[in-house]
Amino acid sequence: MAVFLILVFAVELSFAQWVPSFREGREIAEREGKLILIYFYEERCAYCRRMEELVFPDRRVDEVIGKAFLVVPVNVEDIPQDLDRRFRTVGTPSLLVYDPATDRVVIQLFGLQEAGELAELLGEICRRKGRC
Repeated sequence: MAVFLILVFAVELSFAQWVPSFREGREIAEREGKLILIYFYEERCAYCRRMEELVFPDRRVDEVIGKAFLVVPVNVEDIPQDLDRRFRTVGTPSLLVYDPATDRVVIQLFGLQEAGELAELLGEICRRKGRC
């Protein structure tokens, strides 16, 4: 019972909004004036698991994502063809910041990211794009 309560409490503290598809994410992002953080991953990718367990839940990363981004996770083993053609990824984990207002990729990152550096970079993009 105590473990369940801790998990529920932790989930409620998350600021980031994860959306299951790019199409849905784009609609919400356009409506809310947010950027999209596309997270390319694989089930068997050890570095992806580290991103999911240590980086995304980090308070600094979660807060900046919650302010200005929607996260769209994309499993590269089952990537929709339109996303594959549009956002070529070189491996996993990969992060791509997309601005639906300009229909452009802002930045693409490859590999395991350190939480503090990622939070700083996303914060800078947020400020530069006038979303923070």
